[in-house]
Amino acid sequence: MAIKIDWSIYPDRERKAKFTQKLTPESPYKSAGVSVIEVKKLAKTINDDDIELNYLEDVLLKGIIIASRKESFAEKRKKLEAFYPLFISWMATDSVAPTLYIPQKDKKEAYNYFIKLTEDKAPMTSRFAFVVLMGHFLTEESIDEIMNKAIAIKTDSYLLKMGIAWLTSSCYIHYPEKTSKYFSLLDKEISKMAKQKCRDSKRVSPEAKKSLHNL
Repeated sequence: MAIKIDWSIYPDRERKAKFTQKLTPESPYKSAGVSVIEVKKLAKTINDDDIELNYLEDVLLKGIIIASRKESFAEKRKKLEAFYPLFISWMATDSVAPTLYIPQKDKKEAYNYFIKLTEDKAPMTSRFAFVVLMGHFLTEESIDEIMNKAIAIKTDSYLLKMGIAWLTSSCYIHYPEKTSKYFSLLDKEISKMAKQKCRDSKRVSPEAKKSLHNL
């Protein structure tokens, strides 16, 4: 039997729920009004991912339990693929991706898998792949392959575009010289959003922000 989570024990839920629902209008699930931090804490106490899905936080909890479980990537991959249809919000992709546990011995296999997954026809699954690559695999050696996947994306999905813009800004923060050439190759809207994210970042120097005008 699926585990039903009692979110009512958490304080200040009504205010938090309204705030979350404004941020995630695309989600078919209403918010229970519980922070992602609290959901992650709860995930550490539950081993079974058979969660009854009534709220957005239930979806996050299920995904985090699957992602964070210490097992081989081959085992995890099957569970992740069953979960992909539940990527119904950017909050789901962006909360689950950072918690992903990948054994060191499986890093290459996982990298190749997520590089390919960026091509998925489901925009939110593709976004998840890009967020995973950004958080787990972004290096000076991988940046060109990752960004080439980014510039190949043709989509009308605002959430996927924003995910790629986030990735691009992260690349620019860490490797500005290598990333600079990609702004002109990206979808124009993605490039514009990525530049704005760079300008908003405290980790980008004033000089680097000025140089964005010429990219």
